Amino acid sequence: MTPKLLIITGPTATGKTDLGIKLAKRFNGELIACDSRQVYLGLDLGTGKYPERFESLQKLPGQWIVDGVSIHGYDLINPTSSYNVVRYVAFVKKVLRNITDKNKLPIIVGGTGLYLKALLSGIEDSSPPDLKLRQDLATLNIEQLQEKLKTLNKEALVLMNESDSKNPRRLARAIEKALDGNTQTKILGIEKDYDVFKIILTAPLAYLYERVDKRVASRMEQGMLAEARELNEKILSLPRMKQLGLEYGIMADYLSGVITTPTQLEGILKLKIRHFVKRQQTWFKKEKEGLWVDISKGYLDRVEKLVGKWYDTKA
Repeated sequence: MTPKLLIITGPTATGKTDLGIKLAKRFNGELIACDSRQVYLGLDLGTGKYPERFESLQKLPGQWIVDGVSIHGYDLINPTSSYNVVRYVAFVKKVLRNITDKNKLPIIVGGTGLYLKALLSGIEDSSPPDLKLRQDLATLNIEQLQEKLKTLNKEALVLMNESDSKNPRRLARAIEKALDGNTQTKILGIEKDYDVFKIILTAPLAYLYERVDKRVASRMEQGMLAEARELNEKILSLPRMKQLGLEYGIMADYLSGVITTPTQLEGILKLKIRHFVKRQQTWFKKEKEGLWVDISKGYLDRVEKLVGKWYDTKA
């Protein structure tokens, strides 16, 4: 019998982890996080590791146990190190085997679209990053990066859209690829090996924006800024914190004095995360298969019934 795999994805602030925990309790499952930053130890509040509501929490190497439900893929690596899609897919394949060997339901939960796509469908271009090269490239300005890429691969620069051609991270990655030559790694997807049921959580943008604002305010009250400050004092440089993006990048600007007041910080966090949610919505609109669920309407009973019907059907 083909093993089953439940996937819960969608933009930030849609309640993916909370839904995953509910369904794991109902269908004897374990969660696997699909988030490119939750793999880092200590990046907790800023990456949304905590569900909205929970009674018990145990942190173990590589996983948390929340209300008796295992969430794999948390705290896999020190944040001073880097992680990539190749390592993520290898990790998840191993965890999937362990979960199915226990006759439990694996539930992948998260919004990092590239990681999920690579896991399910595979990707041709997955060469790991060159950290030393990236450090060297970080000293160059946009024009110098463009010129270096043009020298290595003129066509790659021409094919970039205007936004990417002025984005230092995109340019640096293109230079990496150009220098990588034929050493790229191919990732084989797992979709054909599992009976997959994908749930895509969504809502009108205005509703998601309201949830984002509330969530930012709540995390600030819980100590998200203190978390970032402690990381900086103990282990994480401000440049590295900016590389980790979004919440941590913005908080790095506050810690360095670019943002001057907590009120300004909270306002920028809300605005930037709203923009991120909008981009995620655009990404997920490309999904052709899956159950689309509007979280602004009553949905839990419906989702549980549909998952139950799929779960009880032999593939």
